Amino acid sequence: MEKDAGQEQLLLSVADLREAADAGIIAEYDVEKLVRWASDRDVEARATQVEHTKGFNLVTVAYYFGAMLMISACAWFLGDKWDSLGTVGVLVTSIVYFGIALALGLWLREKGYKVGGGLLVTVAVCLVPLITYSIEKLLGFWPDVDPGSYDEYYTHIRGGWIVIELVTMAAALVALLYVRIGFLTAPLAFSLWYFSMDAAAWILGRDSLHGNEAAWVSVAVGAVTIAAGNIIDRTIHRPGEPRTEDFAFWCYLFGLMAFWGGFTSMNSDSEINKFLYLLLNIGLVALALFLKRSVFLVFGAMGVFGYIGHLAYRVFEDSFLFPFVLAIIGLVMILGTVCGQSYLRRVTRDEGRVNREW
Repeated sequence: MEKDAGQEQLLLSVADLREAADAGIIAEYDVEKLVRWASDRDVEARATQVEHTKGFNLVTVAYYFGAMLMISACAWFLGDKWDSLGTVGVLVTSIVYFGIALALGLWLREKGYKVGGGLLVTVAVCLVPLITYSIEKLLGFWPDVDPGSYDEYYTHIRGGWIVIELVTMAAALVALLYVRIGFLTAPLAFSLWYFSMDAAAWILGRDSLHGNEAAWVSVAVGAVTIAAGNIIDRTIHRPGEPRTEDFAFWCYLFGLMAFWGGFTSMNSDSEINKFLYLLLNIGLVALALFLKRSVFLVFGAMGVFGYIGHLAYRVFEDSFLFPFVLAIIGLVMILGTVCGQSYLRRVTRDEGRVNREW
């Protein structure tokens, strides 16, 4: 008899166990012993857990809200204080904040507060752009012309920013080697996205990209970021280590914003190109099923609905039957999905019956 791999992850509720006892498969006394054992183990696990990290709850909301406040205060608003602090003052203040966030984050992780400590390490990484800019400004070193004040870093495409982005990506990768928290991929993906635009401007010798140039650069970097997210998710996980962190989410999110946004912003009057855009978005939906990632479904669905809107308001603007045809197609898809699920459930039940008989 060949072992069914799915049985290794079979989950039974208390009601299932008691139903098995009623059927004479297991003794009722043993069921009660199992229930007490599982209950005691759950109580012990909760008692030894120092940090509540699962799900959408007050702890996670407070953690991430606090981290975003720190990132805003340290990395953004501090960058506006050049007139008050000067370059040296901003650099010293940033390094002090960086040291406090990093040291406190590592200390909290040692005490069992993995998420809280990891978020503080992420705050430290988010200070790297400001520290790097301050050092470059003091040295007068820029890979291109002086890009201007730091508050333009998040709003203007300039070749002079590329060292800042490279250093930030390196810092995020180094931190990921030692601190396992998915939010650390956010500054990595964000910097990669900005780096693509600034590097393209630097190579072309311009401060901005025009028309479809920016769109194609965005598409290319989006594809690279999505691939990087998948690689990180597959390689950073240690064998035997539980998958408690989603390392790919932020790379997928920023990657899709760049990739999907690039294609969506392209100017084209060709219906063939618009149909290819539809196929691309259907491909994103299929990729969502393959990778089991809802973020691909969201962007793919937006693209599909955008194309349907184009058909409704442009191609079939004067067609009376189009809304009805569209509704029938949607109804057929829903009923077809229901029938497909019913068929798969019946096939799975029949296969399970054959395996038990064997």
